[in-house]
Amino acid sequence: MRILVASLVLFLAGCPTTSRTTEINAPTPAGGVPSNLVLRSYDVPNNGAQRMRGVLRELMWFGSDGKDSNKYVGRADVGPDGRLIVLAPESVHEGVKNLVASVTANPVKEPGTVRIDYWVVSGSPGKSEAPGANLQEVGPALTEVEKNDGPMAFALIEKLSVSSLSNERGSMDGRDTHVRQFTNVVDDSITADIDIERFGQKLQTRVRIKPGTLTVLASAGMTTRTEGKDSTDTTRTIYFLVRAATDAR
Repeated sequence: MRILVASLVLFLAGCPTTSRTTEINAPTPAGGVPSNLVLRSYDVPNNGAQRMRGVLRELMWFGSDGKDSNKYVGRADVGPDGRLIVLAPESVHEGVKNLVASVTANPVKEPGTVRIDYWVVSGSPGKSEAPGANLQEVGPALTEVEKNDGPMAFALIEKLSVSSLSNERGSMDGRDTHVRQFTNVVDDSITADIDIERFGQKLQTRVRIKPGTLTVLASAGMTTRTEGKDSTDTTRTIYFLVRAATDAR
């Protein structure tokens, strides 16, 4: 795992960077916690430590052992002084140094909060009607849906909004819908990993969204729940729509 993580980041151009080191040499206890961990802190320019933390957390993750157990090759966080703090084997720190050096040599504008609005909408075939007041803001996207699927009568099932930092995760459990997101802002567009679950229906996708643009992520036969049992309503279609925006610093 150490070699893999190092190879993911060592391709970046390197130059010297300021860091502080604390070695942890405690014996490995039962449970497999490694004893070769080194604690270092790094100065990341332009207040970039938080964003770097998000990148490193994704690189260091190697899967899940279960609902509440995840495997990481190291840990990263931001200290009270704004410095990036990394606890990992020495080979991982070599890659972290080069990653920090690349950011220092090629500074980028640090994005603020990324907000994604979610609309869960049902559509019933038939005479087209003007969307209700709670669907006015997604009216243009619904018009495009009708061009593909025919005249529809639309109704809002649920709307959710989740805000998170770039390169960080956000989640929300709504009334019936559960959403998870991981966002990254690059070149004025937003790349988002989105998971949506509702009554046994699951959507997992990665999309690139232009801020302010409405996107229809998916559609499917609508599932409803009655007395704890899920059933498919063949007379209606469910649509998942999103719109993203950034609060750039």
